[in-house]
Amino acid sequence: MSKVIEKTIDEICSIAKRNGSLTMETINKMPGQFPVYAASVGIAIGYINSYLNDEPAIIIPTAGNGTAGKAYVVTDKFYTIGANAVGFIPAKNIDINYLFFQLKNILSSLVKGESFKNISQRMIKKIKIIIPIKDDKTFDLEEQQRLSGIYYEIERQKQNLLNKIFEVQELLIHIDEEDGIEYEYVPLNSLITHHNGNASFTKTWCQEHKGAYPIYSANNLEPIAYVDTFDYDGEYLTYSKNGCAGYITIINGRFSANGDRCVLSINEEYVGKIYLLYLKYYLEPIFRSNKKGRLGAFGKNEFTKLNSTMIKGLNITVPIPLAFDGSYDFEKQREIADRYKQIDEIKQGLINKITQLTSISVEPHITE
Repeated sequence: MSKVIEKTIDEICSIAKRNGSLTMETINKMPGQFPVYAASVGIAIGYINSYLNDEPAIIIPTAGNGTAGKAYVVTDKFYTIGANAVGFIPAKNIDINYLFFQLKNILSSLVKGESFKNISQRMIKKIKIIIPIKDDKTFDLEEQQRLSGIYYEIERQKQNLLNKIFEVQELLIHIDEEDGIEYEYVPLNSLITHHNGNASFTKTWCQEHKGAYPIYSANNLEPIAYVDTFDYDGEYLTYSKNGCAGYITIINGRFSANGDRCVLSINEEYVGKIYLLYLKYYLEPIFRSNKKGRLGAFGKNEFTKLNSTMIKGLNITVPIPLAFDGSYDFEKQREIADRYKQIDEIKQGLINKITQLTSISVEPHITE
């Protein structure tokens, strides 16, 4: 194992030139072939007719909507750096990919702020990096390149695992009709009523009405706020209308929903006859299959929509198991739903395991 030494970024990098006054308006006034990089990770925000840098650099957004501290490598021959980002050009005997992988493991912990995260150039310059050295105390470029190759392969495998998460998430559990069971096919439009969430539940409104009752939005896991009033009291199916549209969550208790979530209530003649988890597993694959909008790569940056009008237009019928006397078999619905719940739990367990694996970071061993 190579010996290593700690050096600050300031000691092993020079600062790339930047033009913090560049805006989209000024960029559009001087179109050209040279890219301008800023807080958009890995993506040029425009092209102009001049450049400030001619060496590869690691660019780090210093402020932005969730991008601060998310470093990326620029290998363009000529480029400029705009506002809200800083670039670091490694010394000749520092491998840029090795430095990049080392920085990735450090930067996220340095990002400050809640609503608008940021990191300063001064903070970045003080970051200490572990670098392999030779017996003569010079930087071991060959060892850096070897390690960066290992890091790259680890990151590639992590990405493959993350892609698997998306594949597992999108494995929709379909309730199939079983032999030996008689069903009644009930139109969904007769079975349930859609209640659109209240669009007036804005962030400002929620801050002015803090309390104990949750308000749910597009997020299928957590409420966006707790307020002093509620619209629903009981157990309901709900689904996200925007974002990752069509996922169904069962909510029980006193709560409200904003304009990004719809609440489904069982119509009076069916109350007590329908097991909600059975209905969730039957409807969710249909809802997800009929969402509209941008899916994104591997589930990232999805923005899809699904609303009550779209669902009503599908004319869905729900197969309800019948008992020997012709009544709705509530226990059979429970039995079927519980089997699918076990499959869902196995699926979630796989996702959790993959997530744990992808959170592992690898750092070089220090030889004393």
